[in-house]
Amino acid sequence: MARGTRSRWGITGTVAAAGAGAAVLALVPGGPLHPALHRAGRVVGSAVAPPASAAELPAFSTCEQLRQWYVHAALPEVGPWGLGPPPMMLADPGSGRMQPLGPTASQDRVPVARPAVGSSPSGTNVQQAGVDEGDIAKTDGRVVVRVVGQELVVTDVSGPRAVEVSRTRLPGTLLFQPDLLLDDGVVTIVGTEGRMYDGPPPIRYRQEVRPQVTPDIAPRLTPDVAPGPRSPGFLPPSDPGSRTRIVSLDVSGSSPRLLSDRTVDGEPVAVREYPGGTVRVVVGSHVPRIRFVQPDRQLTPAEATAQNRKLVRQASLAAWLPRITSASGQSSQLLDCSEVRHPVRASGFGTLSVLTFAPGAAGRPSATAVTAAGDLVYSSPDRLYVATTSVDGRERTTVHAFALDGPRTSYLASGTLPGTVRDRWSLDEHDGHLRAAVALGSPWQPRDNALVVLDERGDRLVPVGRLDGLGRGEQIQAVRWLGDVAVVVTYRQTDPLYTVDLGDAAHPRLVGALHLRGFSGYLHPLGDDLLLGLGRDATSTGTDLGARAATFDLHDLAHVRRTGVLDLRRATDLATLDDPHAFAYLPARRTAVLPVTGEYAARFVALHVGTEGTLRRAGSWSAAGSDAVDDRVLPLGGDRVALVGQAVRIVHVG
Repeated sequence: MARGTRSRWGITGTVAAAGAGAAVLALVPGGPLHPALHRAGRVVGSAVAPPASAAELPAFSTCEQLRQWYVHAALPEVGPWGLGPPPMMLADPGSGRMQPLGPTASQDRVPVARPAVGSSPSGTNVQQAGVDEGDIAKTDGRVVVRVVGQELVVTDVSGPRAVEVSRTRLPGTLLFQPDLLLDDGVVTIVGTEGRMYDGPPPIRYRQEVRPQVTPDIAPRLTPDVAPGPRSPGFLPPSDPGSRTRIVSLDVSGSSPRLLSDRTVDGEPVAVREYPGGTVRVVVGSHVPRIRFVQPDRQLTPAEATAQNRKLVRQASLAAWLPRITSASGQSSQLLDCSEVRHPVRASGFGTLSVLTFAPGAAGRPSATAVTAAGDLVYSSPDRLYVATTSVDGRERTTVHAFALDGPRTSYLASGTLPGTVRDRWSLDEHDGHLRAAVALGSPWQPRDNALVVLDERGDRLVPVGRLDGLGRGEQIQAVRWLGDVAVVVTYRQTDPLYTVDLGDAAHPRLVGALHLRGFSGYLHPLGDDLLLGLGRDATSTGTDLGARAATFDLHDLAHVRRTGVLDLRRATDLATLDDPHAFAYLPARRTAVLPVTGEYAARFVALHVGTEGTLRRAGSWSAAGSDAVDDRVLPLGGDRVALVGQAVRIVHVG
């Protein structure tokens, strides 16, 4: 997805929530809607699901059936502006940075013994070992690559000082900071390409002529468009022009060389790379290529809605399926009808496509898709999960699983979690079980939190285990999965740090709870059963006292101890809490390096962890003039790290 990980409850989540409420209809192939199918419980979207098994998931019998699915899923969402509400998202035309307008006993001694977690070979702090993630800067120890403006910048970091060696103008126009991968000298760049929208004209009101029931009821007032200057910086609610651009360049030589360039309809949701050199890009396309009408002097909102609904009913399948375009401008449909599956139960409106290809490959990527919405991705080495959370009074999260087998990707199963998932770190797959930490009720004021375990049963993800009572009335702040152990932090005024035994997937068991002031918003395994927590200190009444780092001893899960604490009171924020990519841990040096933001400046700070879990400052470097959220720390080997902000610097950590 476009950068903007700061809030899971911004505009993107709101749109997904609206889509997830689509009506469920049934369509008999070649015939009308059949009410008996509703009672049979096998109705999915607008198509009747064929009999499913573990080896064969629901597919569409015909392309027309697929088209009808899209039509009936979209109709409940159609309004006077097309699909979605009026523009509600501002962008800074200068920086292209999106600004969402929304909120952000001995039997208890379960062995942990998990190793320390370092960065991926490309320098990124990742969630899952063996699965690299797209980020804004990458290294192979020889060079650092990043995108500045519309240029790929390559910096040589093999010597004592960083030296910029090239700047290459990228094709197209990227609206946001793209995700990068670096593998064997090949850079893969995945970003959002589209057009800035100068917004609707100012709205004035006019009377809509309607029969009045009684004389004392005033005529309904409806919005009308008045002439006047437009307000720059708005993005439209349903702009089919947004596309995902995927560019690969060879940076192994003295000058970068373009290998491939293609665009796909929709916006990038996630970028991952797997051992053996397989890249997967998840793209979500939720807006068909339909020229919707909008209210103006000639059309009332009701009239615009009626016309838009008619346009949706008449749209061909080509308007719904995403297209892929080569660098030469040749465009074709990304997917055949047979490559699009649907969940057993409807899950939002749109198409989630998973593209699979080798880094730098110029040929057409393979693709598989599911008719669903999704804005959150977690991946293990052999499974990829895409989730969408619905916040509509019946909070729930739908998860779609894809099986990964080398270069092969196939849609596997879908299921529903109760409540809402805060972020991808709340999901984990282990020994064939998908585990999730969920908030029950409103994500902002949950009545309770739970751990839920799901298993694959044919074409469904089925709950098999559950533990409630993790911080009633509190928000989940951080989750870390350590094999058969989960550590969950919740917060309202104090920080309960819960330890959960998941050795028996059907019966998760609460082992211990440590209550402290403040909270940890990111947890990182340090080895030796030690855990680093980054967060904020607070008084017993919840008053914020500033950023804080702490270490926890997990040898006895029933009696977790805090072994070290370091207050960073001059720092007003820790970028890692917004984006864990803004963090690096060097296990051999027992040192963490991260950007922190003070009242007037940002700095990179190194924290050394003693063998007993003590904490001390081990270094500090200015990051003046940079945005800490976009700063990165890339290990280069030994005690050398690259500090990436407005420029690239090499420093040594002790």
